[in-house]
Amino acid sequence: MKLSERIIAGPTLGTDVLRIVLCAILFTHGSYRFLHGDVTGLADLLKAEGVPLPLFTASLITLAETLGTALVLFRLMVLPTCLVLATIEFAGIMMFNRHNGFFTVGAGDGGWEYNALLITCNLVTIWENRKRPFW
Repeated sequence: MKLSERIIAGPTLGTDVLRIVLCAILFTHGSYRFLHGDVTGLADLLKAEGVPLPLFTASLITLAETLGTALVLFRLMVLPTCLVLATIEFAGIMMFNRHNGFFTVGAGDGGWEYNALLITCNLVTIWENRKRPFW
């Protein structure tokens, strides 16, 4: 498979765009945290929630959001990576966002609608790449 076909396959253009945007958003989120030294900030939040090894966990989350999304962009390790990313988003809902209602802004403040959308995008990406979940 050519490199360009790994990114956009033609008949699945809609879900390819969804996968590319998902990867861009999550990559930007993780790389910003890494480049601005905010992995420790996430670790502090995780520590407050009682997560063991918070700095290690925050580093793994940041790695999943950067290296993991690069893999998904090229349709490599799609199943395990998207499951990890969806699990991170779900954990975020359970630890942080659920207390603030559904809406991120407006009727709520810091809710979980954005996380729900990211989880859905990860699941659609898994489904669309189910014939090649690893390579």
